[in-house]
Amino acid sequence: MSSRAKDRDCRHQLQGRWRLHLFVMALLSPLFSHNHSAAAMDTIWQSDILFHVNAARAAHHLAPLQWNARLADAAAAHAADLQSCRKLAHDGCDGSNLPQRVSRAGYAFRRISENLALCPCDAAAVVPLWMNSEGHRRNLLDPNVTELGADTRVDAADLRRQQWVLVMGRQ
Repeated sequence: MSSRAKDRDCRHQLQGRWRLHLFVMALLSPLFSHNHSAAAMDTIWQSDILFHVNAARAAHHLAPLQWNARLADAAAAHAADLQSCRKLAHDGCDGSNLPQRVSRAGYAFRRISENLALCPCDAAAVVPLWMNSEGHRRNLLDPNVTELGADTRVDAADLRRQQWVLVMGRQ
């Protein structure tokens, strides 16, 4: 093969690769837009926490929990409150307790419980932490709860300070 033919063949291969890269980038670019990425991340970690909680429950022959937006709102409000005063407690910085926060979120409950964690980790790591703590484990494996909502917040000033709030209940 002549050097001219080799050059032409090489150019065609490079053009083909660039076309493929451009095509893949065009397909993937919506995934990296700011708004979509934030929404996708919310959905991903919510699915993750639900999956890992339900896996722990399934290992003990318990029914899976369903995601509840009102419980998630209560968890988010508590996480934001705790983040603002940089503490981790079941009582809010605003003096609220779990039943008050859940009622404020519009969830009429018959049973309610809450797990908290301060852990720079994902759902795959935080659920085992809870399972290794007697009180948290009892909450996760409560056969009388049917729903959950959760929130996680990372402190912008200290990325190691990630709070998890998990609220479980039954209406």
